[in-house]
Amino acid sequence: MNEADKKFVDNWEKNKSQGKAKYIIKHGVGFGIIIFAVNLVINYWDKWGQISNTDFFVQLMISIVVGGGIYGFFSWHLNDYIYRKKIKDN
Repeated sequence: MNEADKKFVDNWEKNKSQGKAKYIIKHGVGFGIIIFAVNLVINYWDKWGQISNTDFFVQLMISIVVGGGIYGFFSWHLNDYIYRKKIKDN
């Protein structure tokens, strides 16, 4: 196992030991905030004064919960697949 694979395996074992829910929350929230910021810029670039607080918070929650949740869920399973493959190959 090369150094990069060893680093990935060690890091994934640490993340995996903390549990799926914590991983999804930790990694999904960051991704959701990025999605929210991009969405906000695309939809309100020339209309900043037209966004209401309700629209702002609804979009924020949808981005974090849906976008972040989906990203966290799939990245957990992808990382776990890669981890099992690296362990099996060695």
